Amino acid sequence: MKADAQQILTFMITEHSALQTARGSTIFEANGRTTLYLSSVSSALVALAFVGQMSEMGQAFLLFGLLLFPTLFFIGLVTFVRVLETALEDMRYALEINRIRHYYTEIAPQMARYFLQSTHDDMRGMQEGLGMVLPRGQLWLTTAGMVSVVNSVLLGVFVSMLVTAFIETSIGIVIALGVVTFVVSVLLHTRYQRVAWEKAMQQIKPLFPSPSTRE
Repeated sequence: MKADAQQILTFMITEHSALQTARGSTIFEANGRTTLYLSSVSSALVALAFVGQMSEMGQAFLLFGLLLFPTLFFIGLVTFVRVLETALEDMRYALEINRIRHYYTEIAPQMARYFLQSTHDDMRGMQEGLGMVLPRGQLWLTTAGMVSVVNSVLLGVFVSMLVTAFIETSIGIVIALGVVTFVVSVLLHTRYQRVAWEKAMQQIKPLFPSPSTRE
């Protein structure tokens, strides 16, 4: 028994609603995890400042920092990976919604001019639908991108404190090592994020590509 056009439309509308709810859930989880991470960083830095004041920036301060920053970095790393996963999940939902919207225009072509959201299920269609204005630099604007920068700062500070604790050297070298660590960490985070997006997009074959990308 085949479904008629009205039943198919009902199925599509139901799925559209479910996908919108699912997208809201991914955003809620990403915001929650990011808030927890940033709150942990903020509280830890306040505690570190208190220890530094009490110990007059002595050994207790260095020891506390050497224990604290790896923990924060681990929390940041798992937060980065998870918010990236939720972003990829949200991307799949967005592309599926674009396909459903395309179906609406197939059964009622006159509706196409009323849609501001994209009806194409490729990367460009998703970017247009989400209002991405910097396609090449979009990774820096994502939640995962923001977490990666904060995480890299923590790693840079940790390396600087580690060098200070065990090696007698000038402050300039310590700062340089911290900056280099920060830059390398940001680049590695960004590369990981870019590869993850590329792999995710390769797994999805566009059915309704944007006009300029259509073969």
